[in-house]
Formats: sequence, C-alpha cells, structure tokens
Amino acid sequence: MKAVRTPRGSRMPPRLRAVAGVVPAGAASVADIGAGDGQLARHLSARGLHVIATERRPGPYSRLRAALPDLDCRQGEGLEVLGSGEVEGVVLAGLGGHTIARILESAPAVARTLEWLVLQPQQHADHLLAWLGPAGYRVALRATMSQGRHSYTVLLVRPYERS
Repeated sequence: MKAVRTPRGSRMPPRLRAVAGVVPAGAASVADIGAGDGQLARHLSARGLHVIATERRPGPYSRLRAALPDLDCRQGEGLEVLGSGEVEGVVLAGLGGHTIARILESAPAVARTLEWLVLQPQQHADHLLAWLGPAGYRVALRATMSQGRHSYTVLLVRPYERS
C-alpha cells in the first residue's frame, strides 16, 4: 500500500490508511481516541465526518491541539471525554489489545451507545478478540495489513444489539 496524501499535504502511513478504510461509508461522526499527531482525524474530517480527537496527557494533547486547530480536540482518559450518543463510532488505533478493552470497559455508558468501532491493536490482538464476544461485540470485518516488517490487525466491530 502506498501512503495517502491528506488535505494539508502530510503523508498518512499505510497502517492509518487501512484504519480509515474500515470506517463505515456514510458515517457522520467519529472520535479518534489517542489521536497522536492527528493525521487520521484530519483525514476523516476531510471525508466529511464530524471528528473529536482526544489525547490523555497534557503534552500530546497540546501537540494535537496545535496540529488540529479547527477540530474538536479534548484531553482526557479514553471514552470518558465523550457524552453518551455524541458520536456514532470510535477509532482506537495504535494501542494494545488490553488497553483497548480497558478503555471500553471504563466508560460503559458511552460504549453502549456506539454503532461501530474501528480497532487496530498494536499487540495482544488475540486477547482483544477473545474479550469482544463476551463484552457484547461482534467482529463485522477483520483485515490484516503489513507496514514494513510489522503486521497489523484492523477490526470493524459492532455491538450485538445493533446488527
């Protein structure tokens, strides 16, 4: 896969391109949890989605805010910075499978209002996959992609009750 140019000229790596490609067509809103440098959030915004980008710690949040002055950026832990029903879906990419599960468990009021989740665990994908079913989620799509010497799993997940 080649890197994609985002509207402001930065290059989006193949891993993030794969994540963006799994966000459902027709989606209207998304929260990019742990948005890092904001490349994915910027790309999704350019696609027409209302985007909330988050970072947990002050330093990364300040850099995110500076990189995305026109987007809704929030500082805080996981889904806890969102209101119930505020977005249709979330992206949790570049975190470990244990961390993704913990984030979803920590804010059940928000998590149960989501229509879809795009998850890209950096490690412990097996743990996350084993956790999803008992937690009330089904994997609607699973893809694997490579970037350099690394292989990444990208999941589109939906709550069982929203089939």
